Amino acid sequence: MEGAEGNVYVLRKTYPNEEAARRAAAARWQQLQRGAAEFSITLARGRADLYPEMHGTVSGFKSDIDNQDWIISRIEHVIDDSGFTTRLELEAKIADWIAERATTG
Repeated sequence: MEGAEGNVYVLRKTYPNEEAARRAAAARWQQLQRGAAEFSITLARGRADLYPEMHGTVSGFKSDIDNQDWIISRIEHVIDDSGFTTRLELEAKIADWIAERATTG
């Protein structure tokens, strides 16, 4: 098992060996430590200046979403017949004191 003691998160995929399963568990644990919420959006007008791990905010949504510090976890720029668009996958950055409390129990 990877991570901290307490709650158990079950990976649903079956892995070919123990090492692959441990790597997947460690990667998921790091992802859970980085963010508690996820949000994705496609921008009608592409933004080539955006890149992964960049911090940002959004507006025009519920206040809980608008007031959150987001990190771009994945980005895809597309140029097609519709023009230039950007698809963002964002993760909420959890407060340091929450992450510390979760790992120390």
